Formats: sequence, structure tokens, C-alpha cells
Amino acid sequence: MPSAFMGLNVAYSGLVAANAGLNTTANNIANVETEGYTRQVVNQAAATALQAYAQYGCVGAGVDILGAERVRDIYYDEKYWTNNGKLGEADKKAYYCDLIQDYLRDQRGTNEVKGFTTIFSEFQAAMESLSTHTDDDNYALQFIGQAGNLCEYFRILYNNFQKMQTDVNDEIAISVNEINSIGEQIASLNKQINTIECNGNTVANELRDKRDLLVDQLSAVIDVKCEETPKLDKNGNPTGMNDYVVRIAGGQVLVDSYHYRQLECVPRTAWQKVNQNDVDGLYDIVWTDTEQDFGLLGGNVSGELKGLFEMRDGNNNESFHGTVTDVNTLDNSVRVKVTDDYLKDISKSTLPLTDGRIMLGGEYYYYDNFEFEIDEQGECYYTFKMSNNTSRNPVLANYKLEGQSARVGEQVNYQGIPYYMEQMNEWVRDYAYNFNKIYGVEGATDLDGNVRGPGNLFFTGDKKTGGGQYTLNTELGTKKYNSASQDGYHNLTAGNINVEQSVQNDPRTFTTHVGETEGPAYYNIVNDLKDLATNQEKMSFRGCSATKFLDCLLGDSALNAQSAFSFQEIYSSIEESIANSRYSVSGVDNDEEAANMVKFQNAFNLASKMISVLNECYDRLITQTGV
Repeated sequence: MPSAFMGLNVAYSGLVAANAGLNTTANNIANVETEGYTRQVVNQAAATALQAYAQYGCVGAGVDILGAERVRDIYYDEKYWTNNGKLGEADKKAYYCDLIQDYLRDQRGTNEVKGFTTIFSEFQAAMESLSTHTDDDNYALQFIGQAGNLCEYFRILYNNFQKMQTDVNDEIAISVNEINSIGEQIASLNKQINTIECNGNTVANELRDKRDLLVDQLSAVIDVKCEETPKLDKNGNPTGMNDYVVRIAGGQVLVDSYHYRQLECVPRTAWQKVNQNDVDGLYDIVWTDTEQDFGLLGGNVSGELKGLFEMRDGNNNESFHGTVTDVNTLDNSVRVKVTDDYLKDISKSTLPLTDGRIMLGGEYYYYDNFEFEIDEQGECYYTFKMSNNTSRNPVLANYKLEGQSARVGEQVNYQGIPYYMEQMNEWVRDYAYNFNKIYGVEGATDLDGNVRGPGNLFFTGDKKTGGGQYTLNTELGTKKYNSASQDGYHNLTAGNINVEQSVQNDPRTFTTHVGETEGPAYYNIVNDLKDLATNQEKMSFRGCSATKFLDCLLGDSALNAQSAFSFQEIYSSIEESIANSRYSVSGVDNDEEAANMVKFQNAFNLASKMISVLNECYDRLITQTGV
């Protein structure tokens, strides 16, 4: 039969259980404002009953405390992490799209900001004044000044976009460092958690909270998936420890239990560019252990890092790509056939003129320059003169590359900074080319009656090194172009456009008319130049006239910003809903804890009363019962 004092032990177990419940409730209340804290509960079960060899069978032995465990639902965690990555991506895009709109803004009134429309209108107005004032170099000087303002606008806008690209690039490095830091911390926590839990009786609740909070932070930077599985011994039995694996960027392992991988930002040198407009030092992200590319273009990738990458490198899916048709090992050149229309128009090209990086058959090679050619059948080819520098190309291109794919940069399906810079370049090249074609027509005569055409330039570009300006002696619609030897409109960008220096120095060299018989009063060249702004037969930009440049870019930026803000709002709303659901399970509720406090207090009091009653019984039994 059970011991006469068994009831005291049973009551004591209830007292201990109630006390554990009170302590856990106190811990929950104390951490009600602690970020990442998960509500804890005491798990308890009836103790194994004692078998009594009597008619009543088994006798209850009280309660066993199984431990304090977190109340958490992995379903809500995974939903939160998935949505958090999408929200992080939308946040970054929304911020930079808004900044792009500020750069393109054209506002009049009290807080006037002169944009393209205003400056181009002033430029046209100065041209109108010039056309009605014969032989007056003051009006010519005014017009040249307005042309200089137009060039300065593009140079400033171009530089602003390059500064933005630098800022985004710096943010990418910060995000990579954050991923590395979180990965290291999670691996360390995995070891600590297993050390505590290896006896199978203890749960490292607080350490698990820290780990889950780190995963929350990581999910905003890059998409994340986590998997925890029990460690088994050689006999297949659980050891009490667990393997915890964290995967990012579409399934790449970041943390595997105690081991973690690191990412590295490798800056591109001046000869590793993939876009003519890119700033120096853009980062490629690689794994330090394998030196393989991190790969942010996967369809399942999301997070702040993805948003930053698309903003920095987004080219609207228009980067160089084609198929290798011929490899000439004698002169170390590779010929690539392209089929996309935008690659057949040199004004839309973004290839670095010299010292660029091209991927052939999945391997990086470096070229010194390239030739562009459209043959009589209308087929378009680029021939890249590969670098003979063995440190750049340790393995020379060979015939095995024929038929392989070729690309320069990545096709990023987003209208990021490179897209807007390419659009500016395209407009500048088209407008400068068509303006110069009218301005430098054969027989073009200046204010003093001097014939300066044909080929006279008004718009040109400042050379980056060595001083001087480009002669632009290769036409824009050329079917053959050599980036190393020819001085063409492809050299012209929004960042270097300027008025030809001799015209700036002496406004009387400005050509206004053709032929001496009409005299300077006729100004037929100026009239044709005025018409260039609105006549789509003379110049068309994206199916619009030259004056609609800003409308086109503002339309792009407005759509991108609207999309980013819409997704930001949607994902914020979803996150709030998921966070509320997660909080309803895992969060500390003051009212609920107050009810628990009363519940466990009553249980504690009842267990104490039970002990007191049993004490009286034992006292009567031992001291007051005669033998």
C-alpha cells in the first residue's frame, strides 16, 4: 500500500508546479516589452500513478513539471519571413524611385526647381529671339549660354545618378556585412543551444528567442528559409541536440549548425566594367569559400539586397548578349552575332568603349576594344579584341567557344539607374547628332559671312582625360564603328556633353544661314534648328518629339514609384496582419498574464492549504493517537 505520508508529497508537487507557474508568469510580465521575446508556459503532466494492491487499484502521485517552453508557431514565422523579404525589397525601391523623381522634377512657382522642360523652353526661346535679330552677336551669345545651361543640366543629372549609384553600392556592402554578421551569430547560438539542451531536460528558450530575432532581421535583407532537425546517434536515436540550417537567396546555405559561410564584396576595377555609364568600384558579391557568384537574379530571391541590386544594375532587360560565331586565335578576337534591335543601334549601346568584361560560355574574359558592323544582309556583329594581358585573360579564347553564349553584364528586368542614364545618353546623342547635321550643313555661314560647313559642330563632348573635345567624325547611324580608333557619337554621353569650345569663345562663329545671297538676315539654319524640337521627322525619341524627353522619363519614374509604393503598402499591411497573428500566439498579453497570476496563486494557496491539512492529520496521528 502507499506510504502514509504520500499525500504530503503529492501536495508538495502541486505547490512546486504552482510556484513554477508563478515564476514563469513573472518572467513573461517582466519581458512584455522585450523585442523578440516569446511567451513561455510551464508544461506539466500527472505523475506516474502508484499501483496499490487493493480494490481501488492505482493511486495518483501528484504532478511532474516537464519544463518551461516557448509558445511559438513556425507557420507564422515562415509567413513573416517571406513577406518581410518582399517588404524590404519594396522599401528600397520606393526610397530610390522617389529620389529619382526628385532629380527629374520640374517645378515652377515659389519653390522653383528648373528641370528639363523649363531649361529646354528657355533654350528654344533664346533660339526664337536669335532668329528675329539679324547680325547681333548679343543674341547669339545669349543662345549659346542657354545651350550651355542645357548641357549643364544633363551633366548635373548624370552626375546625380552616378552619385546615387555609388550610394546604392555602399548600401549593398552594408547589407552583405549584415548578412555575414547575422550568419556568424546564428552559428554561435546554435552551439550554445545544443550545449544547454544536450541533456534532453532543458530548453534554451532565451537563446532560441535571440536566434529567431536574428532570422527576422535577416529576412528583411534577403529571403530566408530555416530547417531544424534532430541529431541522431549511430544507432539512430535522438541525442537531444538539433541541426539548424539557414538558407538564403533561393536555397543557398548560409549556416549549417556550427558552420557558417561568408560573402565578400569584390569591387570591379576600371577594366572590369560592364556598362559605359557605371561608376568605378561597383561590387560583385561572391562566396568566400567557393568564389562563386552569389546570384541575385533568381526568381525566388527577395529582400533589401535584391531591391538595391535591381536599382543599381537595372537596365530594363537591355544588356549586351548574343552568340559567338567565330574565334580568331591569330589576332585574339571573338565575333558575336546579336539579334535584338536595340543592339543594332549604336546610339543605344552601353558597352564600355575600351577595357570591358565579357562572359563567353560561362567564363569571364576581358577585351581591349570592339568593332560594330551591320553587313549587307542586315545581320549585326560585334568583334571584341581580347586583352593579351595574361593576368586578365590567363586562358586565351579558343574555337571551343564558337556557338556559346556571350554577354556583357546581366539582363536585369527593372528600370534602375543604368536605364535612366542610357535614356539620357540616347536623347543627347540623337539631339546632338541631328542638331549638328543641320548646324554644320554644307555652306553654313556664320554672323561675319564666313562659310564653316560642312561638318561644323555645335554640340560635342569633353574628353575625360587629356583635355580637348571629341570631333564626332563618325555618324550616329553608322553601320561600322571601331571603339578604339573612331571618334563617334557613342563617345558622347549626358555626362560630357558641351558646346563646342570655339563657339563658346566667339559667338560670331555661330552659323545661322546658308549662302551669301540671302545674307545673315535670313537665318534659315536657325529656323530649321527651331523645328528640330517638335518635328518628329527630324528627330523622334521613343515615338515622341524632342521636347517630350522629360515626359517619357517622368512617366517611367512615376510608374516605378507607384508600383514600389503600392507593393510597400500591400506588404506592410500583410506584415501587420501576420505580426498580429504571430503576437496572438507568441506575444505577452497583460490581461492573460494577470489571469494566470491569479490562477497560479490560487493553486499555490490550495496546495499550501492541503499541506497544512495533512500536517494536522499527521500531528493527530503521531502525537495524539495512543498505542
